[in-house]
Amino acid sequence: MTERGAGYPGALRLLWETVTGRRPVERSGPLLQAFIDMPAPLRGAVRWVLRPKRRFLFGRLRELSGDRVMSGPFAGMQLRGYPAAPELLGSYEHELFDVVRQLAQRGFHTVVNVGARYGYYAIGLARLMPTATVRAFEGDAEARGMMADAVRANGVEARVQVGGFCDTAELIEALGSGDGVLLVCDIDGGEVPLLDPVAVPALTRATMLVECHGPPETPTEAVMVMRFLPTHDVKRVATEERVLAHLPEGVAEPWRSRMPRVMEELMQEHRTPPQSWLVMMPRGGHQPSDV
Repeated sequence: MTERGAGYPGALRLLWETVTGRRPVERSGPLLQAFIDMPAPLRGAVRWVLRPKRRFLFGRLRELSGDRVMSGPFAGMQLRGYPAAPELLGSYEHELFDVVRQLAQRGFHTVVNVGARYGYYAIGLARLMPTATVRAFEGDAEARGMMADAVRANGVEARVQVGGFCDTAELIEALGSGDGVLLVCDIDGGEVPLLDPVAVPALTRATMLVECHGPPETPTEAVMVMRFLPTHDVKRVATEERVLAHLPEGVAEPWRSRMPRVMEELMQEHRTPPQSWLVMMPRGGHQPSDV
């Protein structure tokens, strides 16, 4: 078996895990690209066939919420396209709730979001920081279009600038001096070549929230700590399993009470370890214990 094939289960096991829900079809290794390439209506039909209870509940939640985030720091934010269930419920990246709320109180004049996808953090932070300008970068054209639509739907188009792929030159321009700037970065291992304080000196003065994940050959967390520990105080936030108690009382009722097990299944984000977040505060500024 090749090195690549060694990481995948056999075909029968893969099919069984997909049907039973132990392996979400959206993250099922060799099936991933085929699923992504399906037309959206067909993807929806596949989800219905594989997970009828989840699709039923998700449909009821979308109707109940009007596709607005139902809880958490970004509660009330209008979502566009086909929102993920954790985003809709507001439990998405629950580990960062306190970090996000407290960073939002720090008076940053600029937020730079690299790997913004559909704008969940770019728009959410713009709503929490009414005086900040947000620079959102996303390389995928389809996701970028959906983000632009969501920016308009949330009425923050005057403060959120949507851009494409962020290279070193773009990052230098967006950060300026780095003072008073919050950088939020999630680019699936691309942090290692991009977040280089030698090439981008302003990084040494910026506050950063960096998602670290990827295969062992891309040790994002270790590289980020090594690079920025001399200039920043670094706090690590680990991933947690989702439980129903992460949703505040009264959210998503009556379905939360009627279908609690399925609701908890919808909350899962199916992250592939190892994964963590780093909150990095430049020395002389806010200490990581504050967040």
